[in-house]
Amino acid sequence: MFAFDKPLTWIIILVIVLLIFGAGKLPDIGRSLGKSIKEFKDETQNGIDGDKVSTPNNVNTSTLATPVSSAPLNSATSAPAPTIRRRIIKHPDGREEVIEEPIS
Repeated sequence: MFAFDKPLTWIIILVIVLLIFGAGKLPDIGRSLGKSIKEFKDETQNGIDGDKVSTPNNVNTSTLATPVSSAPLNSATSAPAPTIRRRIIKHPDGREEVIEEPIS
């Protein structure tokens, strides 16, 4: 019977994989497998609620509408503070650009 608990079985499987893919491709295969597992884990933890909205790859998900000043909003003597929308765009060369837009 074929069992995976014997060391000889694992050695044979590793030799066959090494012959098929070659020594140069094994790190790339392991790296992509690790990324896939991490992405699957993140999606199962964060995507269960279904409230996650898909965004383009270059826009950070921390786009928020935040008050500009720290004045209280329910004060009867002052108007509500203006709010801004802040977007962080990640460029392919590693730069990050912050764009602030007023919301009226």
